[in-house]
Amino acid sequence: MKTPKINDMSLQVASPKSYIERNTFIGLWAVFRDWLFIFGCVSISINLNHWLAWLVCVWVIGLIQFSLAEAVLHEASHYNLFRSRRLHHYLQFLYAWPFLQTMSDYKEEHLRHHKHLMTNKDQTTEDYKIYGLSKKKPNIFFIWFIKPFTFFPTLHYLCNGNAALNRKNWMQLILFWGPLFFMCSIFGQLQNLLIYWVVPLLWVYPIFNYWSEIEEHYNTRNGSRSNIGKLLNFFTHNEGYHSVHHRYPTIPFYNLPKAHIAFPLPDDDISTGFIDTYRQIRSKQKKSLNI
Repeated sequence: MKTPKINDMSLQVASPKSYIERNTFIGLWAVFRDWLFIFGCVSISINLNHWLAWLVCVWVIGLIQFSLAEAVLHEASHYNLFRSRRLHHYLQFLYAWPFLQTMSDYKEEHLRHHKHLMTNKDQTTEDYKIYGLSKKKPNIFFIWFIKPFTFFPTLHYLCNGNAALNRKNWMQLILFWGPLFFMCSIFGQLQNLLIYWVVPLLWVYPIFNYWSEIEEHYNTRNGSRSNIGKLLNFFTHNEGYHSVHHRYPTIPFYNLPKAHIAFPLPDDDISTGFIDTYRQIRSKQKKSLNI
């Protein structure tokens, strides 16, 4: 019998490098698609002219705001969106400034998060303390289901989670928000800016961000958790595949599902959705937060 060669394609093991690529078209489409969803929601709500349609649209817009301000900006901070590194900075008016964020501020904090995951140098550790998760017996039901609707995430976003808290970012944010308010005032759109952008930004977006931050790292065995729910990952550009991202942060979002399958860990924390995440974070596993 002929002995198979080592370099036979059937015996080759996938390498993370084979998933590392930048496709500017896919990155631009991700940004364009999210803004298309937002403008579509606004158009639907205005045409239906009903408070219930407005409420539904506000929650969808808040989800897309999370997609842009966390998933897309997150990819930009790793320079995974486009082939040109400069383009990530040039286009931050589409996925950073509208959410009171800047590329430099987000990048600095996020790379520190990767380098010092769940240590005292990681902002996530401090956030968990503020959320009440570092207590000996935290009330997980209250923290997961009730606290998000007490406007706690909004207060946390205003006091801890935006780049405007640092004076060095003011000029960038003023250059965006100043002309925006001026143009909306000239064309009589200040009310629409308030009810279709500011309201979801201060109410809904912080809730999704709050859930995401807890889901991604709390009470995990390897430090990170992945949520492989299809609906979530469709709207958030595979933001749920967080465990494999932390192992290979240079893999772009559109290759994360394949990388998740190609490079599994035996004790990976894998959630299939919102309720499954709750079940896992309240389990008796060893907490990832050692305070």
